[in-house]
Amino acid sequence: MSTVGYEMYMKLLSEAVLEEKGEKPPQRADCAADLAVSANIPESYVRSAEQRMDLYRRIAMIRTEAEADDLTDELIDRYGDPPSSVNTLVHVALLRGEAGRAGITDISQKAGALRFVLSDFDMARVSLLYGKTEYKGRLRVEAGQKPCLNLMLRNKKRVLEEARRFVADWEAAGQSAS
Repeated sequence: MSTVGYEMYMKLLSEAVLEEKGEKPPQRADCAADLAVSANIPESYVRSAEQRMDLYRRIAMIRTEAEADDLTDELIDRYGDPPSSVNTLVHVALLRGEAGRAGITDISQKAGALRFVLSDFDMARVSLLYGKTEYKGRLRVEAGQKPCLNLMLRNKKRVLEEARRFVADWEAAGQSAS
């Protein structure tokens, strides 16, 4: 337990119990996110390098709003109100979890656009999004070996909000198309 940390130990233990019962552990789809945002834990907020590394690991494992809220509450209790770069780090982890569940494997930001690589390209979902006013003239399909979607950003300062909105809309379109 001391080598993997308490939270990881508990997750591994719960997965082992589910497997023993013959149930499948919940799938944690992974999504990489490369965004032009300031997301870090400053030394002035958490002085210990070991504690910062542990927090980076724990934040990277966030996949739900509840997990994000729990960790944020713990940060406030232990270190005080987190600076914006820490909040951004938590939101990036949350975005990765939401995107992974929605079938998005990679999100990157380049030249005023977000690029979403999809695990399963579904033209019906793309069509539903093309029909939304919010995406008119902003959403493009990029063909290639791994088809993806490019979304022109309205506001580069709100990249996380736009990414999370798109991920939620992509997931909803999948439910509508089913």
